[in-house]
Amino acid sequence: MAQVGRFVNCLVEARNELQHRSEVIQRSFKIKKALLVKADRSSFDRLCQQMYKLEAEQKRLEEDAAVYNLIQEQLKLSPAYKTMLEVGANMELKGRQNQAADMDFCDISFEELLAQEKKDSFWQRNGKLRSFAS
Repeated sequence: MAQVGRFVNCLVEARNELQHRSEVIQRSFKIKKALLVKADRSSFDRLCQQMYKLEAEQKRLEEDAAVYNLIQEQLKLSPAYKTMLEVGANMELKGRQNQAADMDFCDISFEELLAQEKKDSFWQRNGKLRSFAS
């Protein structure tokens, strides 16, 4: 279970890294494309080279994403992952049950709570209610 948990965390980190790389590439591509439209002849070749590099990086990113998706699908089919999901679902159900029990406890009105507090011995001195001014 612990190994599967670490592997899932590793996949989450890989997914986040792939998303970040994708965003960076898309942003760079938009910038280069905008610069290319306004470029003079001297910078045109340099921008074209940068665009080719971005296209190659995008292709590598797509290949990495395909590998990630394959690994993720294999993980989802594993018995350990299914067991981990069951344990997580049970823990979530218990958490909901505890929360429902806590909500039942909180079904007391403010007036009832105030009445209970007034009966508390802390608030009374010699059988009389304490005041805050004394």
